[in-house]
Amino acid sequence: MLKTPKKISSKLKKALIENPHWILNDLEILEQLIASEKNKNNGNIVDLRDIFLKKTKSQLEDLSKLHTQTISAAYENFLGASNLHRCIIKILEQKNLEKLIDILTSDIKKILQCSVLILLFSRREKVVLNNPYFINIKNEEIKKIIRSAKLTKKKLTRLESNSKKFYANKILNGSFPKICSEAMISLCTYSEDYNAILILGSSNKLFFSEKNKTDYLDILAKVISIQLSNHISALRK
Repeated sequence: MLKTPKKISSKLKKALIENPHWILNDLEILEQLIASEKNKNNGNIVDLRDIFLKKTKSQLEDLSKLHTQTISAAYENFLGASNLHRCIIKILEQKNLEKLIDILTSDIKKILQCSVLILLFSRREKVVLNNPYFINIKNEEIKKIIRSAKLTKKKLTRLESNSKKFYANKILNGSFPKICSEAMISLCTYSEDYNAILILGSSNKLFFSEKNKTDYLDILAKVISIQLSNHISALRK
């Protein structure tokens, strides 16, 4: 006659229920449970093994997702570096102000995958170019924008995903493709003679956000600032 198996005390049972990891994270216990699976009198062993296998599968899936995200991030960083190099080369190739603005509002805009690119400019002597995206505004107005965006010579870029704070929409009166994220870049690094801001807009809400690597914008700001300063100086000669 088979002996009736001893029941687990209610105190121990409660402790195991509240702390299943005592079993699931203990390889020695699990090995004993799995080894005794052949004992047909113990029908609950298979269930415990199934739980363990499901847990292991979940961990492997999480690990796979992490690797996929890491590879994706590395690929995006590579594309960012490649695009930055292309932008710098094209910007440095331009021989005058008009060509610089034209390349910014065409090729650079396309490389950066922007739906909108505008350059706001303020100087004592107005600069007139045949380009609708080069916009002269009053010095007081552009200074107000710079202060509001908290742009300085150390903080060159401001990212925004709140549509109520988009400057591009205010300037263009919503006449362009919908903007879901915006980058505002100061171009005042190398001159006290003028104020200039580059505004980039994207239809992707996450494109210009802290979640994405946008360090390249600071580098781009300095390169454009140098060329802009050189070409503005050339106008006075």
